[in-house]
This record gives sequence, C-alpha cells and structure tokens, in this order.
Amino acid sequence: MQTGILNVTSNRGLKMKKVRSKTSKIPTSQVAGGLAGKVAIVTGGSRGIGKFIAGRLADEGASVVISGRTAADLRITAEEISTEGGRIIAVQTDVSNEKSVHRLLSKTLTEFGTIDILINNAGQYIEKPVTEMSINDWDNIIGTNLTGPFLLSRAVLPEMMEKLDGTIVMISSTSGKRAKANSAAYSASKFGIEGFSEALLREVRDYNIRVIVVTPSSVDSSERDSRQILKGGSGARLRGEDVADIVVQAIKLPPRALVREVELWATNP
Repeated sequence: MQTGILNVTSNRGLKMKKVRSKTSKIPTSQVAGGLAGKVAIVTGGSRGIGKFIAGRLADEGASVVISGRTAADLRITAEEISTEGGRIIAVQTDVSNEKSVHRLLSKTLTEFGTIDILINNAGQYIEKPVTEMSINDWDNIIGTNLTGPFLLSRAVLPEMMEKLDGTIVMISSTSGKRAKANSAAYSASKFGIEGFSEALLREVRDYNIRVIVVTPSSVDSSERDSRQILKGGSGARLRGEDVADIVVQAIKLPPRALVREVELWATNP
C-alpha cells in the first residue's frame, strides 16, 4: 500500500492538520506517460484551472505542491487529491511576496528534494475602466499575474539549471494577445507574460529547460456536472480540464521537444 501525503502549511508557519490516506499503490508502468518521480509546483492550485492541473499531474504519478492564499481551499483540494492516491502538500502562499515564494520553495525541497515542473497559474482579474482603477487594483493584478511568475521562475531556476532539466508552464490568456476595454491591468499583465516567457526561454534553453505558454480563451473552471454545461455548439466555453489536458500533454513530450505556445479556443463560443 502507498501512503498519500497531505501536509497543509499556512503562510505564518503554522503546520495544520496532517492527513494520511491509504491507497493502492500505482505501479510506474501503469502511469500513462510516466511522470512518476517528477515534482511539480502549481500556483493557484486549490481551485479553478490550477486544481484541475494539480489533479491531472497527480494522476500521472507526479508529486504535487499546490499553493494559494486561502488555507481552507488548499486543505479541501489536498484532501481530495490525497484520497485519490496522489502525493501532495499544500502551502499557503502569496506569489507576489518574495519571502512567501522562498518559503514555498523551501517547503517543496524539504518534502520532495527537487523541483521538475513549475505551473505559474495563480491569477487575478478585475474589470474596470482605467479612470476608475485604483493603484491598489493595478498593483494586485500585476503583482499576482506578472511579478508572481517572475519570482517563482527565478526561485526554481537554480535547481533546474543545475540538473539540466525542467519545465515551466505559464497559464496566460488570449487577453495577452487581444486586449479589450475595461481590462487594462489584466491585459497588461498577460501581454507581459508573453514577453517575459519568450525572453526567459532564450535564457534557459541551453540548460534543457522548457518554457511553455498556454493561452486559453474564456474558461468555465467550475466543477459542475458536465451535463449542466454545453459540450459544443454556440455558447460553449472551455472547461478547466481542457486546459489541464493540454498542459499535461505538453509536459509529457520527450525533453527534446518543446511546445512553445498553445492558444486554446472554445470551438463555438
């Protein structure tokens, strides 16, 4: 029997309830694509797209670290994935804060010893015209959506560069390619991710590190029964699992192969 690890830690250093669930051992040979032995950090991993990605990575055999701001959401997600046999810890983190990011990295290395995959997924959205936007609104969006990926990527790179291997995935948005009214801060942050990712890739390719950008259009990241949501045709939106599928497929390619960017649309929105 394999013991799933659930270890939720708050941003104030308080170790919260530790739960162990006994699950059937999953042989490496049965893990499709073989992410067994890999360690992944998923920011914003307690809900929405990040939760779907964390679940898929765990299904593929990876050890997963999820981060987010809300301890209760982190606990629920970690318990769900652990119960399904996933090896997971959760760390309450503010990705826009350098000390908080360093603590996330330290917890990951202490628990799993390495970092192979970083999913920069945490994000915030606000819809306001520029004339009504406060500096706090702007700073919150840019801090989470752009400064966060910078801090996380910078933090994990020494480990990846030393072993000449690693994958960084940026969850962006089609708003980073085509801006719309009343989303100036959000669009600016996602346009910034496009430029940051391209520059970063040029810096780290010689170390066999892949930088992948996934740019979905509108996503319904709820966990409603799929029968309640249109599967296709006019009005259909992407689901969180659609984005997760693309992310995992890109990561599972041989290390020599890089999907530089994926723009994922709803077929008939």
